[in-house]
Amino acid sequence: MSSTEPMTLQPRQERTIMDVTSVEIGIEESVLHAEGKMGEYGKVYSTVRFKYNSDRSGGTFTDEGRGFLDENTMLSGTGMGIWRREGSKVILEELINVSDGTQNFHRSVWDARENKIVVDSYIIR
Repeated sequence: MSSTEPMTLQPRQERTIMDVTSVEIGIEESVLHAEGKMGEYGKVYSTVRFKYNSDRSGGTFTDEGRGFLDENTMLSGTGMGIWRREGSKVILEELINVSDGTQNFHRSVWDARENKIVVDSYIIR
């Protein structure tokens, strides 16, 4: 692919809804923990660490996840991205490296009032 070709992203899996299990609010960063069934990655547990920009309406974040496919198989994922708040919703966009060699782009929406995160996952590699 040349650098002038437009990107076309294909879904990695069906849209996933994850449950937020806890949120820790901090001065320097906030931490979110979530879990859910995530298509080809099985039962997934995720920890997201949010850093704030100067007006605290957005910033950067890192994400660590573990997916359990069965009783013998676990995958590890590491991501980083940007976030912004729109009312009670937080929009997250991130790139993720998974231990099986796959790479994904996630666009997610955390609804803080409902304690849910909707995740759309797209294939990078």
